Amino acid sequence: MNLISTFLVWSWLLCIGLIAPTTLPAGGAQESIIQHRRNNMGSPIIALKEFNLLSSASKNSSILTRVKLGTPVNVLKVWDDDSGKWLLVNVVCQNFFQLFYRRGWVNIRET
Repeated sequence: MNLISTFLVWSWLLCIGLIAPTTLPAGGAQESIIQHRRNNMGSPIIALKEFNLLSSASKNSSILTRVKLGTPVNVLKVWDDDSGKWLLVNVVCQNFFQLFYRRGWVNIRET
């Protein structure tokens, strides 16, 4: 009788030890919220007013091009600095019947 009760206790503990970890956050039974996040920075935004595309994230940088109203802009990176918030953007530019991407910085506190 002692052998049977010991066997039942050990089999019960083994079942609990194998089933309980699947309900923990690292187990397979619970889905993580992080997997359902989307990257919203990949979708283009439309420029609501004209702005200058700068070569670097500083106020003394040179102007690469002037972006017109209604141009689609892809945001690649956000940078916080003492001079404001900067965005690294990708813009479609037209030069003599050619379309190409131009990458540059925009200070969104000034524009």
